Amino acid sequence: MNAKKVLAISAVAFSIALGVVVGNRMSAEAMAVVIGVLCGVTASIPMSAVILAMMRRSRPAVDERQTNASRPPVLVVAPSPVPQAAPVAWPGYAAAYPAPAVPAPREYHIIGDDAL
Repeated sequence: MNAKKVLAISAVAFSIALGVVVGNRMSAEAMAVVIGVLCGVTASIPMSAVILAMMRRSRPAVDERQTNASRPPVLVVAPSPVPQAAPVAWPGYAAAYPAPAVPAPREYHIIGDDAL
């Protein structure tokens, strides 16, 4: 026997022994969760393979040179800067916009404090 076979057999034996030891120490509920996860992962493998096969089949083999040649050139036009007009005050008003109101100071009431 060569070293690769001995290593492979040792890895399989270790995995089986570890599974037996862990399986004997787990409760029934924990074992049910582990088995459910393993069954779910195992069930998802064929579906993932089918999805990957369908995605590969539906992709058309397109030459990149053809796609670049068929696209029109992209033109980016920046707008010219327009000076902002100053706000115009209407006759009879002091300013174009009223001054923002200063909020009143907030009052805080501490519940349970008898000092106030």
